[in-house]
Amino acid sequence: MNESKMICECNQIDWSGKDGKYIHIESGEIYDTQKHGALDCQAKVREGTINYGQYFRECKFIPGDPESHFPNAYFKIQKKNVTTNKVEEGIPPIPEKLFK
Repeated sequence: MNESKMICECNQIDWSGKDGKYIHIESGEIYDTQKHGALDCQAKVREGTINYGQYFRECKFIPGDPESHFPNAYFKIQKKNVTTNKVEEGIPPIPEKLFK
């Protein structure tokens, strides 16, 4: 197995995209393994270039791993500045038509 292929190359992809449409940083295009090659470690596992043991040891962008560089859901929410509606307590307004 080629030793250079075991190195995590996930940093060449902008993982902050949504709906699985991540950006290949060098080209600015949507990352596609057919076009850009298997840069992410998960694609390398699917190709058989590395195994799961190597993936967990080498990859720096494992989703859900607290030590990972992969952006988590909290980061994405903060990045988008998502605001939630404020809950107001009390009696809701009564429609006028109920009094007619």
